[in-house]
Amino acid sequence: MSLNPFKPFWPYIRPYRHYVVLGVVLLVLAQGVTATIPLVLGRAVDAIQAGVAVGAAFSGAMQEDIALFAGLIAGLALVQMGLQMGLRWYLNSLGRYVEYDIRKVYFRHLLRLSLNYFHRTPTGDLMARATNDVEAIRMFLGFGVRMIFSALLAFVMAMGVMCTIDWKLAVYALLPLPVMSLVVNRVAARIYTGFREVQEQFSNISARVQENLSGMRVIKAYVQREAEVEAFEQLNRAYLEKNRRLICIQSLFFPLMFVIGGASLCVVLWVGGHRVVQNELTLGDFVAFNAYLTRLMFPMIALGWMVDRYQRGMASMARIQEVLAVEPEIQDARHVRPVRDLSGEIEFRQMTFAYNGETVLEDIDLHIPAGTTLAVVGRVGSGKTTLGRLIPRLVQAGNGRVLIDGIPVEELPLETLRSAIGYVPQETFLFSDTLRENIALGVVDASEEAVVRATEVSQLSEDLADFPQGLDTVIG
Repeated sequence: MSLNPFKPFWPYIRPYRHYVVLGVVLLVLAQGVTATIPLVLGRAVDAIQAGVAVGAAFSGAMQEDIALFAGLIAGLALVQMGLQMGLRWYLNSLGRYVEYDIRKVYFRHLLRLSLNYFHRTPTGDLMARATNDVEAIRMFLGFGVRMIFSALLAFVMAMGVMCTIDWKLAVYALLPLPVMSLVVNRVAARIYTGFREVQEQFSNISARVQENLSGMRVIKAYVQREAEVEAFEQLNRAYLEKNRRLICIQSLFFPLMFVIGGASLCVVLWVGGHRVVQNELTLGDFVAFNAYLTRLMFPMIALGWMVDRYQRGMASMARIQEVLAVEPEIQDARHVRPVRDLSGEIEFRQMTFAYNGETVLEDIDLHIPAGTTLAVVGRVGSGKTTLGRLIPRLVQAGNGRVLIDGIPVEELPLETLRSAIGYVPQETFLFSDTLRENIALGVVDASEEAVVRATEVSQLSEDLADFPQGLDTVIG
């Protein structure tokens, strides 16, 4: 694990660092209370043993001592419960807030990317990153932060007290740790690689499902149901096999943590038992030492879980960053003209455009005065759609220039340029929302009169009676 496991996530953690600080403060207090309980238990055992030695078992004084120790332990447990609730609230909330921010940044970035990116990137893959990968990041930050600090504090406090009780016995308890370090280093990289492969295969499945749902008419028309079922079966089986390989790694990793922790306990029982028999260690101290060793086993066992979640989170964060690193091919120039209103004069000057080396427009010179109407006709693939896409810069102009009111479109702010253009694509698309919201798309606070006017202009008003709830009917 990296010396700074939170480095890739820090830009998203920074706004909520006060949650981390408050959570860690409560965690330190909780661990301090927890570390006190074995000491009280050890003193109780020594008091009982001393009473038994002098024949005072179950005397009134002895019963009072036992009740005092029991009440003290119960009180400490209640305080620990309150602190644990507080620290879980703060540290687990961190994961939820970071999940919210990453998903927001990711979606906003997707909306900035150019059309070409979506032409070459499966929609299902982008959806998988926004769901499964962000969830893996949340799992690491929501629980990983708490587990890392908790395990670290538990280890430091337990080892500190164990060394004060019997430092030689503490050294014996640490003997299995080099084996644990070797196992972690070997397994961590395999978990990262395995989980990344699982996520990539999940993206393939998501992409296939999305394509099938979007192209359902084509599948049914061409009787491709069985073929698509078979293709999905192969993807699903590959996903199963990749998960099984990852599970094999985990099924070996986690039990090894238990074995190493158990080995440490066996060593302490053997060596510590001899020291108690030889009166080099009191029974109470031995009980307290074993209680701390049991607490020490928690970081050992939790280490396996933390490494697994950390590698999953890192793999998913890398997949998110791959998308965030993509720069939009079309964006505002460094110096744009602060134009507010455009009259609508359009001009193409020696425009030549090609897709993957195949020219679709060549030396186009065209002037369209503001307020006029122009129809462009031609065969399929002659470049009509491309000509229309060049005006709002949905595609980047090649050789040649496009001007609006005499200003090159590259010098106009994208928001200003596209807000002044009404674009009706040849591929119809309806959002899963009310008919009213689909009509008013792009217009903030559209009035009822404006929506009704739009239905009349588009000749939709006569069909409104056929919709169950009229303009409030959900479509898409």
